Amino acid sequence: MVSKTSTSFLFIFFLFLGFSIQAQDGESLFKTTCAACHSTTSKKLIGPGLANITNKRSKEWFKKFVSSSQTLIKNGDTDAIKIFEEYNKIVMPDQVLSDAELNVLYEYLTNFSSAKIETSDTATEEKEIPFNPSEEEIIIGRNLFTGIQRFINGGPSCISCHHVKDDNIIAGGGLAVDLSDSYSRLDKTGIEAMVIGLPFPQMKSSYQNHPVIEKEAYLIAAYLKYIDKEHIYQYGTSYMRILLTGGIIGTILLMGIFPLFWYKRKKESVNKRIYERQIKSRN
Repeated sequence: MVSKTSTSFLFIFFLFLGFSIQAQDGESLFKTTCAACHSTTSKKLIGPGLANITNKRSKEWFKKFVSSSQTLIKNGDTDAIKIFEEYNKIVMPDQVLSDAELNVLYEYLTNFSSAKIETSDTATEEKEIPFNPSEEEIIIGRNLFTGIQRFINGGPSCISCHHVKDDNIIAGGGLAVDLSDSYSRLDKTGIEAMVIGLPFPQMKSSYQNHPVIEKEAYLIAAYLKYIDKEHIYQYGTSYMRILLTGGIIGTILLMGIFPLFWYKRKKESVNKRIYERQIKSRN
């Protein structure tokens, strides 16, 4: 027969085991869902650091914001609007998480991030680290962005979906945002986190099996820093004039060529030839 002491021990053991699994699930969720834009400390990335977030926001607010921050903003939530404006109006993607997963994530942040507050001195030191890429790094970054140089793991080029105002390259895709001023909004840390962390569904779909390495993310950030400063002096590649000019020339050529094929047939009508043949047969 099992003693009360053994029963208590087993209860504590399974309780601890359950807590460990939940913490592990919370950590996994955070890494795959949040880490691209947020840290568990007070350090800012693309979005705010989440240290002590559970002391600042209620669980219900947290779950609503993670599920659809734009819904809160459109409904006039003052805290959501303040965060949105503070972080350059960068739209946080809606996260398709179950209620249970949101609870686990909230508990993970409650138990983990509260002890990870960075001092202001540490944050200041990191901000003061200069980022001055060389001309060679900027060129390599441009080549990676445009696809002239392939990513090591074979991911698609950035220009497939994004445009930048740079007269030295062709116009980019329109499926995602223009990145001409992205460095001003995200800085080096944010760009690298975006490229490596893949916070948006389309990026994740495109790169999850072809991850961009840290050095390549650094080079992309180097190019985007350069173009952030230079894009105001660029005209931007546009195909409107080329297409318009080509269309006009093509129309003129077609209007000149087609009459040559129909010249003889238009000289005399088909009906006239049939009429003359009928008259001739009667005679």
